[in-house]
Amino acid sequence: MKSIIAATTLATAAAVSQQGLEAVQRDGLSSDSTMGRQLLSQARRVEDGNNNQYPQNDMSWVGGFSIKFTGCHTVTQWINEQNNNNNDDGNQADGNNAAYDPTNGKIESVQLVRFRLCPRDSCFDHFGVGCSKHYGEYVVGLETFLQAYVAYEKEASETGCEAYRQTCYNKCDQSNKAMCWYNCYKGYGINSAMCNNYDANGQYYEGLVDMEQAIQCSAYDTGAEAQVDEYGNEVVQHYLGPMCSKQGGIVTLGLFDDDGCQVPSEKTVAYYQKNFGAAYIPHTSESIISTNCLSCLAADENAANGDADYYNYDADGNKNYYQAENVNSLCATTYLASGKCEKELDSSEVMYPEEGACPYMEGVKRLKEDGIIRGNETVTSKPASIAIAFFTGAACLLAGYVGYLKHKIQKSRVNLAGVTTSLA
Repeated sequence: MKSIIAATTLATAAAVSQQGLEAVQRDGLSSDSTMGRQLLSQARRVEDGNNNQYPQNDMSWVGGFSIKFTGCHTVTQWINEQNNNNNDDGNQADGNNAAYDPTNGKIESVQLVRFRLCPRDSCFDHFGVGCSKHYGEYVVGLETFLQAYVAYEKEASETGCEAYRQTCYNKCDQSNKAMCWYNCYKGYGINSAMCNNYDANGQYYEGLVDMEQAIQCSAYDTGAEAQVDEYGNEVVQHYLGPMCSKQGGIVTLGLFDDDGCQVPSEKTVAYYQKNFGAAYIPHTSESIISTNCLSCLAADENAANGDADYYNYDADGNKNYYQAENVNSLCATTYLASGKCEKELDSSEVMYPEEGACPYMEGVKRLKEDGIIRGNETVTSKPASIAIAFFTGAACLLAGYVGYLKHKIQKSRVNLAGVTTSLA
């Protein structure tokens, strides 16, 4: 198993106030930003008598839960360029702590994933948030989540991919259909995007998309002849990378105009496939990440992480090692790298629930289209506003109609009384 390093730490709930949200907006969620360290992953310390230098923390309880993707958000934040000179401990190369310089940075969009850990026996695929009690809520960078998720799915699909690889190769090797591999594997209930390009013998199979590369923001081959200016510089160049949908419900692959995948392109993958014969790219309309509940329990001894070197850092740059017995790599990786809000967890199962990221996550839920976190501002919804206006207007019209009917009834009674008097 790989060593998984999530250099992030959580602070106490009291420390993360509205001022804290503004600091996160400024510093971002980088491992070497001041607020980023405080926000993500406060160590659950349990002293280990055999290793006083690196006290052990136990997250084996996660194996009794399922992970449920609940949303994706794009956050606008200020990145301090000086952080790029920091080492792994969050300090500058000369050993001095990096000072924040408000003039030395840039505004950048960061994509975040929210997920829940729900008890395995009460996590439901059809329920948007998985469960309604005894859960923990978490936020983590999209890149971190996708790397762990794709690796998890590839491992789970490995047997099926190998079983039908030769069959699909025989069918698609001479085919000019862009979706041949996709359709062939789909017929066997397998997502071709989660199959490796190489088989067990190292043979490369052209036509399968390398999802591990696709989620890294890589140059996209449009299939078109390069357009160059008078100096010979290429004018048209797009980059393929992951993006959150506007409503935050799915994560897809899309085109960007910059190599950092910050500026979405007006062109789409479908455009280049149709007009220039570009290669088929999966998950441009359907989500990469499943919304089903995925068990955190390791499937076998090889997938268990009891011996893996899992650790993150506290606010002082000290390593916090974790035990992860019977926890699979997807849940172990994302849990360690996440900001945690565990106030709803059952205290009998988790001795020291962490709540340091709760205010930040509330801010994420209140994002507007500009991506700015607002800790105490209500976010309006246009559809909701229209619905409220409609029902308010309908109520007013109904009240007016009731008043009209009441007036007519009273008038009818007066007329009947007059007729009765005349007859007498």
